[in-house]
Amino acid sequence: MRASSAVLTDTSIRLWDLVFPSARPLMQRTRAAYVHLDNLIAYSKRDRDAKVDAYLACYRPDETILLFFQRGELANAAVLAPAGRFAVALGEALQHVRAEPERAEVAFHAAPAGQLAAMYACCAQPPQDLGLDPSNPDVMFKGLAQSQWTGLLELIAANHASYVRVGGGRFLSGHFADMKEGEDARSAMAHIFAGRPGEPKPKVSIRAVPGLDALPPQASPALIQVFRAFVWDLGDLAEREMPGEGAKRAEKSRTRLSGEHTALRSVGGERGTEAADPICEPQQLSDAVASWAKDFLGELEIMHPGIAARLVREAGREQRYALGAVGFFEKLPWRIEW
Repeated sequence: MRASSAVLTDTSIRLWDLVFPSARPLMQRTRAAYVHLDNLIAYSKRDRDAKVDAYLACYRPDETILLFFQRGELANAAVLAPAGRFAVALGEALQHVRAEPERAEVAFHAAPAGQLAAMYACCAQPPQDLGLDPSNPDVMFKGLAQSQWTGLLELIAANHASYVRVGGGRFLSGHFADMKEGEDARSAMAHIFAGRPGEPKPKVSIRAVPGLDALPPQASPALIQVFRAFVWDLGDLAEREMPGEGAKRAEKSRTRLSGEHTALRSVGGERGTEAADPICEPQQLSDAVASWAKDFLGELEIMHPGIAARLVREAGREQRYALGAVGFFEKLPWRIEW
């Protein structure tokens, strides 16, 4: 299989050759056609020994997809491509990983939670221009110390990515892809810029971002579908109660609130409408739909007292446990009795 020649944004680094830090390999890099992705995800959820913090890197011809796992649960995703780096919805990421398996390779590695947050932050957060010159590390780190900068540095040398947390201009911690057994952080940092004995001095690519304290969990495709069905069902029930008005009021409310709650752009509309999944945390999705329900049903309550709780109960009955798990019903002003 021919390796891809696609390069990382603003560098000469081939995406196909990127190596990320690893606490231990769970599956060495393998042709994707040999890997059953659904079984891997199911095993990570189910088996006690597999419930670890980890990442799956999928190397495709024109991009590298990163899937992040927290205690075995698929939590978030990002993509690195010649056009840029960005967070991506889990459903879309899984579609890309499954596409053209004969032309892709995957690797699955356990990694500390802090490293997963760093890898995601370097994709999801815009870079900061600090004027850093990686060809002179002494001057670079003196400048960071003088400015007392706090954030995250991604350093890529010889296709190996490393992540360094800086606080007040001082080194706090790091995750190094080319770290040898028994090597300390100081030595690993030195080899990033100077190379190892017998190897040419590497060209270092550097990216500075604010960083994240933890990897944010993304709303799963299953949860998104639950909320889509709830919004459609609630609109249909309102239309049945108020023919010609219910559905219209529901959509008007959703459109008005979608500027404040962007997750609402991914639910509602005509039943069956295809929309891109939102990239948001479960609570953000729950908050968005709850705000819409309060606004929309609050209008109906004025005309038909008691209708709100009844319609919510009917629309949410079948998925009440999934909705309740993200505290949806507690966000509403009506008491829902099952």
